[in-house]
Amino acid sequence: MNQSNSHIVVLSATGLLFLSLLALYAFGYTVPNVKKGQPTEDQPELILNEETVLAEARAALDSSQVAFLTALDQERTQSDDIRQEAEVLKLISRTWYEYGNFFISGYYAKKVAELLQTGDAWSIAGTTYGSAFSRAKKNDLKKLAAQQSIAALSQARELQPDSIQHRINEGLMYIELSTVDATVMPMKGVGMLQQLAQEYPDNVPVLMTLGRLSATRSGDLAKAKPRFEKVLQIAQKSAVERDIQLEAHFFLADVYKEEENTEKVLYHYDQMLALTVDQPGVQEQLKRVKEQYETTLQ
Repeated sequence: MNQSNSHIVVLSATGLLFLSLLALYAFGYTVPNVKKGQPTEDQPELILNEETVLAEARAALDSSQVAFLTALDQERTQSDDIRQEAEVLKLISRTWYEYGNFFISGYYAKKVAELLQTGDAWSIAGTTYGSAFSRAKKNDLKKLAAQQSIAALSQARELQPDSIQHRINEGLMYIELSTVDATVMPMKGVGMLQQLAQEYPDNVPVLMTLGRLSATRSGDLAKAKPRFEKVLQIAQKSAVERDIQLEAHFFLADVYKEEENTEKVLYHYDQMLALTVDQPGVQEQLKRVKEQYETTLQ
């Protein structure tokens, strides 16, 4: 795991998200149909805590994994100072991440943050728990992961109050928690993001976050439209990552399909093609998507 990563995995890397949108084009978008607070499996929800999850995770390890982590634990106890102990904890966290247990990776990332007390360390813990939420199958584990993520991201925000990204991540995790916890209203997270939009009306990450939520969560492409258009307007005057521009064009193409504005749809496809001249694989997918659309016009 890259310990410098400070972005919630719910939205992951923009480039990967854009490619996923292309792959799902033929099927359209699907708005999540899990009701608020609804368990993701049929069995009754259990009350979990981190120690229980850790014990179960350790019990599932093979002998070589147990030996490696035991050696790391011993190295940790022999650490001479806080920073040395933090480095060992980072390695333990990364090891659990590589084992595929993102929750326990977050657990140890949190221990790093408790030692270092920096915004970056708490952000890593929060986003790692966010990874655990995204991948967990059981409702109780998703709920615990989201709660731990929010707590960590709140610490990151308090230590680095000028960081917009910490506030975005915290708002997103409140929205995620609302899907598995009936006591949490989704508008709590939405309200946090809307407040950011009022404070930073020209901030690209804020605009993209709200645009994505409108397009993929509520299915309200019309509401997402001005946000994506504003991102592209900003890109004409300031540097905006290519993948961000691609994503904005992609969503706007779908907006104009809904409005039956063929000229605008083709314009946004052509803009995407122009942005990916050095990416033949992406170009091939884009051309296929554009051709599929043109076929529907015949």
